[in-house]
Amino acid sequence: MSKTNVAYSETVWDDSYSGKYPPPQYEQQFELQWKLALEKEEFFQTPGSSTEEKYINDRVFEWTGVHPDGIDHFHDPSMGSRVMDVPVDPALIRGKKCLDLCCGHGRWTRVLQKLGAASVLSTDISQSALKATSRFNSNVRELDIMTLPDHPEMHGQFDFTNFWGVAMCTHDPRLAFENAASTVAPGGSMYLMVYAPDGIHGTRLTGIQRKIFHSLNSVEKRLAFVDKVWAKKWDWRYPLMDNYQNLRFNMSGATEGRGHKIGVLDMLSPAYNWVITLDTVNNWMRKAGFQQVLHLNSKEKTPCAYHVLGTLKC
Repeated sequence: MSKTNVAYSETVWDDSYSGKYPPPQYEQQFELQWKLALEKEEFFQTPGSSTEEKYINDRVFEWTGVHPDGIDHFHDPSMGSRVMDVPVDPALIRGKKCLDLCCGHGRWTRVLQKLGAASVLSTDISQSALKATSRFNSNVRELDIMTLPDHPEMHGQFDFTNFWGVAMCTHDPRLAFENAASTVAPGGSMYLMVYAPDGIHGTRLTGIQRKIFHSLNSVEKRLAFVDKVWAKKWDWRYPLMDNYQNLRFNMSGATEGRGHKIGVLDMLSPAYNWVITLDTVNNWMRKAGFQQVLHLNSKEKTPCAYHVLGTLKC
């Protein structure tokens, strides 16, 4: 097995892989999606990119179960997720020193600000991500999560660290988690989201689509393939059953269930995009010294991701 192709043939992360696989050019693979989101409306107005007030209020509702506008539902369900089964206590954030690691366009930075954080440091390796986030947070910093041990000034400094949707897109998720956990101060908390094995990221079709995407030799061809995946078009390289399912979907005239183009790009573009078991996450938390570990979406029957909140021992 070629190490560079491990993410195509092995999708479930195992900690025995730690230290075995080479890092990709992270700044290149993530810069594209945040540049598109910064420049093109169709990529901005989607989950993961939008920082509009309505969308941020829905994210506050998702985390805490309390909507800033006093309503009991999402403004726009097509842009949202679901309310966590175990809410995030705003007291963990209000008046606290917070860190948004690998912030992307900054939606969670805005959520932390909305929940009353005393300060938020937003870091990312993408210049477009930092440019977008700096529109509402001047405290931004270029940082590669995998080189965080080279920055001792970051260690143990934050009351709340958000590490949402990042670890599984690295060549070594366990190391990425350990680096992120090192930033949390005694008594502080960390929010972690990783893709789960039962979701779309663990399917055979997604693996095939990612392999096709990375075989293409230009941005134009890759974006054209993103359009094709988003439109659920027939492709002879897919399993026949998946093609028939896409055909039935398109014939039904359904308007929901197609997702968003930046979500498709986010699924395809990382050189690694592991799924990670809940047992693995809990083991990470325990070894890192997190005393209280909460599985926030524990009642979700077939989760696409696991949302976990850990609080470090004082």
